[in-house]
Amino acid sequence: MADKTVFGCCRSRFIIYPVVFMNKKELSYIAILALSAGLMSSCSQEDMTGSRQAVEDIISFQVSLPGVNSRSADKDMLGALASGFDVTAFCPEDESRISADGTLEEYFSEQRVTQDGDGKFRSDLCRWPGNKDEKQGSLKFFAFYPSRSDLRQSVDEDETSARFALTNHSSASTFDYRLENFKINRDIARHVDFVVASADGTKTENLYSGINLDFQHQMTRVGLRAWGTNASYNVEIAGVRIGRPVTEGTFNFAAVPDAPEEGDNSVGGWILDESPVRDCVEYIFRESGDVVIPIDGGSNNSENTASSIMGNGGWSMVIPYTHDAWNHHDDAPNTRQGMYFSVLLRVTDKSGIRLYPYPGYSDLDDSDEQKMTVIYLAVEKSTGSVMKRLYKSGNRYFTATDFTAASEYNLPATQEIREYGWAALPIATEWKAGYEYTYLLDYSKGVGLHDPDDPDPGAPILNEVAVSTTVKEWNSPVGEHKVIDLTVIDNSTINIGK
Repeated sequence: MADKTVFGCCRSRFIIYPVVFMNKKELSYIAILALSAGLMSSCSQEDMTGSRQAVEDIISFQVSLPGVNSRSADKDMLGALASGFDVTAFCPEDESRISADGTLEEYFSEQRVTQDGDGKFRSDLCRWPGNKDEKQGSLKFFAFYPSRSDLRQSVDEDETSARFALTNHSSASTFDYRLENFKINRDIARHVDFVVASADGTKTENLYSGINLDFQHQMTRVGLRAWGTNASYNVEIAGVRIGRPVTEGTFNFAAVPDAPEEGDNSVGGWILDESPVRDCVEYIFRESGDVVIPIDGGSNNSENTASSIMGNGGWSMVIPYTHDAWNHHDDAPNTRQGMYFSVLLRVTDKSGIRLYPYPGYSDLDDSDEQKMTVIYLAVEKSTGSVMKRLYKSGNRYFTATDFTAASEYNLPATQEIREYGWAALPIATEWKAGYEYTYLLDYSKGVGLHDPDDPDPGAPILNEVAVSTTVKEWNSPVGEHKVIDLTVIDNSTINIGK
């Protein structure tokens, strides 16, 4: 075999095997080609090294929700986060970002990071600062989901709205980064979750390992279930209302608890006015697959068979707050904004005769006998499916409040119009962020009071409603939760007689 010739160029070595029977001219030509290829390859490798270095400046994130496992419903949130989330970072080491008034400006703000093929989240615009000399390339990260644009859409605000505005009051020693004018929709079906993460990292320590973001729920999740058994009457449910929760506030990503408990690693906190904005949030069953819920001797007649009464509205997401109960005795109109639940229902005796809403009342009737609001629904007789919400004028029913001939409803023979009224009960709450509260209503002895928004608030319908409450951390799987009693009167039963 012919001797091999070795050429060294830059950082690469290329070995050429000349052919024995070639003349010198041909051999020289082949060697020159090989040398040229080696030079080109070496230069290419150097370019790739520079490119790789640029890529390595990109910050990578991985996400988690503490406590989530295969049995947890919170897998849905992990799936949502996979679509991307927004991140802001501050660099206290960068003195050039400290303004004249002492404010530490963002290193980068509200950057969307998306998932790569390796499961980590990145953006070309999220890069580490330098870590030369005494600097470590330190950053403080705040991340959130969903985006401000999606949050605005949840309350029908456009991009020019002052809702969900990011404001920065940070300094080189203290972080203060806020999402102001947060609002939740009156319609429970439009409620959205809001999760936040915070982390510290440096280029020196986290260039290759990346940053782990433990997202935490910042809302309180509320749901109602119901059961009951009574020899005299049946109950049918078609909606829910949570009365006077806080619906507006400001979230500070950098807030810390005043007196944190041991092991408390909560992220951020809510800033609320002394008298925060409160409203009602509700869901009335609609023609989107909702089916009215019977509470009678044959259905939902025990705690174990109790049904959710949230319909397709799902969980309500509300701002955590401690609420006093509605004082239906001394403040029936609820001027002090006490908390209550109200359920849209109808009560019939065992023969089917309607007892509540009281026969003859109408939500559009101005006669003196009007004592309450009535909601009309067209319901499929055989299935209980809600087909349409209707509005009454005289003896006619319409799909809109314009009461024109075009909106008049022609009732099919398979449907019937059913009347429903609100039945309220006062409840005190101590809601915390990241917890879900499931309230179990027992209609065996009664259904509640006239709603505070009704013309005759606080008037008793039937005498008692029993309430128990299950509270668990949001991420806890089924079966791993604690039960506490939040009922405000006698620890078991709310006596609502006047």
